[in-house]
Amino acid sequence: MTTLTTATGYGDPRAVHAEIDNPLDMIAGHQLLSDAEDRPSGRATAPRRRWAAVTCGCGHPACSGPEAHRPSPVTRVFLAERHPVASAGLRSVLNADPGTAVVGSSGDPLRLPDALRRVRPDVVLLGRGGTLAEDLALVARLRAPEAVPDARVLLLRRATSTAEASRMLLAGASGCFPLDLPEDRIVQAVAVAGAGGSVFLPAPPPARVQVAHLAGDAAEPLPQHCGLTDRERQVLAQLAQGLSNAEIGRELALAEATVKKHLTNAMRKIGQSDRLRAALYAHRHGLAG
Repeated sequence: MTTLTTATGYGDPRAVHAEIDNPLDMIAGHQLLSDAEDRPSGRATAPRRRWAAVTCGCGHPACSGPEAHRPSPVTRVFLAERHPVASAGLRSVLNADPGTAVVGSSGDPLRLPDALRRVRPDVVLLGRGGTLAEDLALVARLRAPEAVPDARVLLLRRATSTAEASRMLLAGASGCFPLDLPEDRIVQAVAVAGAGGSVFLPAPPPARVQVAHLAGDAAEPLPQHCGLTDRERQVLAQLAQGLSNAEIGRELALAEATVKKHLTNAMRKIGQSDRLRAALYAHRHGLAG
């Protein structure tokens, strides 16, 4: 079992821990796939967060109690679920967690943008409406500048392949999960999205690569034709798991500058212009494991 840690970016001394059976259960989205060196560490862009004190349960003998820790941000969630029973169940699960608060709900997609503008949530849980294409079109409308561009949207469905996961990320969603997950996993997924990460639960199976098609596509050569070194393959695999350069360095016992050099070389060889495209390339071609 692999443990991935995503910093919340709000001064919370605790990290959001996600213990997962498959590293594809969590792959980072647009924010976490940007260069860590190009942004101030620990910065966030959601000042509207509410703060709540939490009871300390660390058990450390030197800890004097809750006062010794800074407060944790409350993730404000909006439920865009058409089925009232499912919406009520989600509300019950999320409101039971002290780090999460449901601030609104609507089952009408036509009224949804106005409702979201009024409450400005951190995370929107978007229930299954029609086809994936229809739901992704709604995601794009919700994250438009005139709607709630800073909100993170999680689709309440499974990703049937890494190709579908790629479509979700590129449409502006932060991932997906089905309603039949255990309660703690639902709370965990919402917390990770609220912290700026992207979550796919359960792990989508890798898309089958059509070798004949890709061989004729000069824009995307196969990995075995790119001259990648073993270290460059390792760095791409770690990138595809959502790790920053610093985290990749710790995993592979490399200096952060060395990681960046390997990643730059790998991206040039595979013909991908940024970290997000490089990570999705790694998933498409099975480099992520």
